[in-house]
Amino acid sequence: MVRNQYPFGIQPLNLYGSSKKESERDGRRNFSQTQRKEILYQQDNRCARTECHKRLDPRDIHYHHEKPWASGGRTITTNGRAVCGSCHNILGHEENLKRVDKKRPHKSNNYLGLPEFKPYKFKPAKTFKDLF
Repeated sequence: MVRNQYPFGIQPLNLYGSSKKESERDGRRNFSQTQRKEILYQQDNRCARTECHKRLDPRDIHYHHEKPWASGGRTITTNGRAVCGSCHNILGHEENLKRVDKKRPHKSNNYLGLPEFKPYKFKPAKTFKDLF
């Protein structure tokens, strides 16, 4: 019987480190066969994208995470959607655009990159007393 490979409970040093995101992330990325069957049953074997909603061909089914796995989305049936291949490409493209737009800073329209000049709007006094 092998108890502990390391004496006195000493564990080896992890030189590569582990990021916090990896430890929080679900270890399994792909849906299991049972989860896939459940997702298809819940969707009545139709594409989850509302614009498409066509019957899925068994050769062209893609399983999509509603909250992306890379962003901490779990691999569970409530987070999974079955979509056709063309809709999966569209969904992936939309997510990439959202991620790129978040990284892109707002640029001003002028040459120096300064904030846009907004002149003070003159508001005339309503009465003579407001002037003094």
